Amino acid sequence: MFTIEFIAPYKNLVATVETAFAEHPKREEIKHVVNFKGVPEIRRSTLVGDIFIARGLTASYLNQLWKDATVIEVPMSGYDILRAMSEGVRLHGSKSIALIATSNAIYGVDNFSTIFLPPVATYEIGPLDEVEPIIRKAVSDGADLIIGGNSVTIKAKAMGLCAQRIEVGKESVRQAIDEAWRLWHSNIEERVRVQRLNALVEHVHEGIIAIDQDKRITICNQFAERLLNNQAQEIFDRPLSEIAPSLAEPDLLQLQQPGLGDYLEIQGNQVVVNRVPIIVDGKFQAGIITLQEVSQIQKIETRIRREAHQKGLVASYDFSMMLGESKAFCASKRLALSYANVSSSVMIVGETGTGKELFAQSIHRSSQRSGGPFVAVNCAALPESLLESELFGYVGGAFTGASKNGKMGLFELAHTGTIFLDEISEMSLHLQGRLLRVIEEREIMRIGHDTVIPVDIRIIAATNRNLETLVDQGLFRKDLFYRLDVLRLNIPPLRKRGEDVLLLTKHFLRQFDEANGKKRHMLDPEVLPILLNLPWEGNIRHLRNVCERLSVVICETVITAKDILACLGSSDEEKQVHLCAEGLDEKDRLIAILGQTNNNKKEAARLLGIDRSTLYRKLQKYGLM
Repeated sequence: MFTIEFIAPYKNLVATVETAFAEHPKREEIKHVVNFKGVPEIRRSTLVGDIFIARGLTASYLNQLWKDATVIEVPMSGYDILRAMSEGVRLHGSKSIALIATSNAIYGVDNFSTIFLPPVATYEIGPLDEVEPIIRKAVSDGADLIIGGNSVTIKAKAMGLCAQRIEVGKESVRQAIDEAWRLWHSNIEERVRVQRLNALVEHVHEGIIAIDQDKRITICNQFAERLLNNQAQEIFDRPLSEIAPSLAEPDLLQLQQPGLGDYLEIQGNQVVVNRVPIIVDGKFQAGIITLQEVSQIQKIETRIRREAHQKGLVASYDFSMMLGESKAFCASKRLALSYANVSSSVMIVGETGTGKELFAQSIHRSSQRSGGPFVAVNCAALPESLLESELFGYVGGAFTGASKNGKMGLFELAHTGTIFLDEISEMSLHLQGRLLRVIEEREIMRIGHDTVIPVDIRIIAATNRNLETLVDQGLFRKDLFYRLDVLRLNIPPLRKRGEDVLLLTKHFLRQFDEANGKKRHMLDPEVLPILLNLPWEGNIRHLRNVCERLSVVICETVITAKDILACLGSSDEEKQVHLCAEGLDEKDRLIAILGQTNNNKKEAARLLGIDRSTLYRKLQKYGLM
């Protein structure tokens, strides 16, 4: 809510003003004060309004007295003037009328007369003008009726002349109130705009300097102050060439278009300078200079690229998410946890599907680098040339097809974090040499560039091949092998984890049943020896896929041995039966094959390679009849 203060020099106007405010549709949102004072009393008054409304000389005087005040003049409408003239003629009679008022009131009233009114002459009066001389001039020009505001008519009557005051109508007061409302809210919008601009200038992460057409500094935000090692009050309105000579060249007066990306050193800081001239009608009117610290640009570039590759830069797993109770698995887990406490390189060795990346992510999440990125790259997934550009990055135009803006490599993206090189055995000897330098020097060089970039990374490599054999065959560098194989972690295959197979099977089934909206599946006891004795050549990944297939395909609640073998993906069921039964003791083998044949003794005997009488004796021996 804001306050409108209305200066009313006579009582009749007070009543009109109060009525106009009472009828105004925004009356609940406007606080108003009516100040009953004439021009002589204004200087000695205490005014409280945010916006002032006055008429004629009073409004002009307020504008002279308080330059920063917002004053709205009540318009003297042609209707108000005509009404005053008609009333004056009726009361006093007249042969010539003099209208004495401010320029706004008399505009367009020259020679204003009708068949009912005598000729009208106008006389302009200002806030500092003496009223009496102007009245005498009008009288000497032949006027016998003075029309004007309160001050004019009071003086004219005191001089013994006929005078009629121009009364302000309610409509004119309403118009002034509407203008005050509009002006106040436009001022609010302007103040918000200015504050928003100030906030923008002060809180952007770069220095901003504005100069006028004389190249004097008009704006300098806090970042520019820091870079120039000056306070704003010390450099405001001073020539740019005096405060920062290096920024004054090239001369903005000579620039016809923005000069971007200049590199300078200011007060020991390396900065990128942008100069933007403001040209209006072919003439230089102002200029904007922005300053960006090179170190800040590098940080922003790193953050942007990290966010753009966010999916590959986050470790999703930790040790608490690992399932397994077998002795071999728990030993590997304890060893991996101890590796997390140091920053040495780790070599993870294990068959495909054993969860090498899960261990790598868990080590990262438990290390002091957990706040940094985790970058995983499969060395076998990309051809050598593409893998090199992905790992080391490149500058613009380094090779055919390269982005003109260049690209940051994965080693740079992994800065302060961990890079996981899966299937390291598939890396070419050329890249092995470059990787060796990264490990030894902790620095990289982008393709097509001649500048080294320091990196702070931990390397975790993984392989499912015997690197010692590859070293002997000359397929893997011996020096790189010993650089990577500082801490070794062997991941046991699933077939050597005993009861973990059943634990993982139940976990994956429950997971997929929930995801697929299926009823919870249960395992028939006859499937347990099959699960435990399958070779699981794809390890946990293989088991997970089988469990997903079982969840989707098997409609019955109980999963049987036949269901297991049917979902293993082989059309040769007999081969699968023998594969699963191999290694079982005789009783379990009988159970497995009877389950697959739905207790068909003839078929079971055929699969076992014995006659039915021998089968019956074995079944009787183990109590399976």
